[in-house]
Amino acid sequence: MEETAMVTTSARVEKDTMGEVRIPADALWGANTQRALTNLPISNNRMPSAMIRALARIKVAVAQAAEEMGYLPKNIAEAIARAASEIVEGRHAEHFPLDVFQTGSGTSSNMNVNEVAANLANLALGGQVGQYKPVNPNDHVNFGQSSNDAIPSALHLAAIDVLDNQLLPKLDALIAAWDAKAKQYANVIKTGRTHLQDALPITFGHVFGAYVGVLARLRDSLKASIPLLCEIALGGTAVGTGFQAPVGLADRAAEKLSAMLGHKIVASRTPLVYMAGRPAVTDVMGRVAALAAELHRIANDVRMMASGPRLGFGEITIPSLQPGSSIMPGKVNPVVCESVVQVAMAVAGMHATVLQAAAGGQFELNVTLPVTAQALLGSMKIAANACEVFCARLVEGLTVREEDVGRNVNQSLAIVTALISKIGYAEAAKVAYRAHQDGASPAEAAVAMGVLKPEEVNEWLDPAKLVRGGRLG
Repeated sequence: MEETAMVTTSARVEKDTMGEVRIPADALWGANTQRALTNLPISNNRMPSAMIRALARIKVAVAQAAEEMGYLPKNIAEAIARAASEIVEGRHAEHFPLDVFQTGSGTSSNMNVNEVAANLANLALGGQVGQYKPVNPNDHVNFGQSSNDAIPSALHLAAIDVLDNQLLPKLDALIAAWDAKAKQYANVIKTGRTHLQDALPITFGHVFGAYVGVLARLRDSLKASIPLLCEIALGGTAVGTGFQAPVGLADRAAEKLSAMLGHKIVASRTPLVYMAGRPAVTDVMGRVAALAAELHRIANDVRMMASGPRLGFGEITIPSLQPGSSIMPGKVNPVVCESVVQVAMAVAGMHATVLQAAAGGQFELNVTLPVTAQALLGSMKIAANACEVFCARLVEGLTVREEDVGRNVNQSLAIVTALISKIGYAEAAKVAYRAHQDGASPAEAAVAMGVLKPEEVNEWLDPAKLVRGGRLG
């Protein structure tokens, strides 16, 4: 099995409760991390960076709170906070090598952060890597915490981070792009379609405006989910009772986390809810999956409207980005749409993973935390990137083939619906059948059958009137 590790020519030896461990000399992690790295080289997929940042924020907040309450010496607390802040900033990323498929509590990644922060703090205080003096990863960096409350808390904080800084801004940009197209083509009429069959006329303003409406509602739903994530398990320690966490420490740390994230973070009065259960995570994941489903649908609409360019629907033109065939010269495919569809499918799979993981806990701890983090945060990340690509590489460059759609709309058999108030449903159906049989337009068939006089055609069968709603006659 391939082992993820830093390239090094020398090693140091550390001792833990199980014995000696050889660690690359230049690694900032310690024995606990090294054991996990050696034992579980499963996928080469690391714990999401948002989780590492969230854990580091918790270390900053708890160290500061513990120092204020008199539980940690000032020099140690400040060194921990500085070290963990560097981790939050994305520095030392190469020292977080653990596979996401690790112990189900995420203890290995929690200890990874503890060990790196401790070694950085000790270096700042004149100590050596691997000696853990004066700062110890368990006694000081992990003070008042257990992996069992820190990891679920980090998952909530990481989700807030990714929502705020990735998914919501990129979704907002996509909504704005569709809104601009809805306004640009507000009065351009096309054939509507239901069941993939011709239906009553509709404007591109209606079509693109509906995309805006559904995406905006999903954006609002995602924003509304953030308060669910703001309640965290910190302070619950091992089994939710809070043993070994000083009273008030989690509350004070939560205040500091609130300042970091710009949301009111609270330590739950019932932390076991989020240690054994996953109510907020499954809720939020469902909202991400709903967004993915709508992106899937919209991408399918777009690639069908753009199909052709000569023998498909041919209603819109989308940017040509790359050659589409290794054998057919000149062929260009709707690659952005195809990418978005695949993202949506992947998110659906991640949704299923999160639900299975939520059901997979036993008693006081759900031991599927790392894969839950990978699925939730991974789905947010790829959904965000799909929104960004959809916006910048397709929607902003989309144009409507106005002449083509204008010519086609008058051929739609569905416009005979306008004749119902004049001759009734059954007789209007006869006009449609006649037009289809003769290869004529509905207007030509209606005149040939004596249903309309030539001068009445625009009064009854003008598509512009049919898109306004209401009833003719």
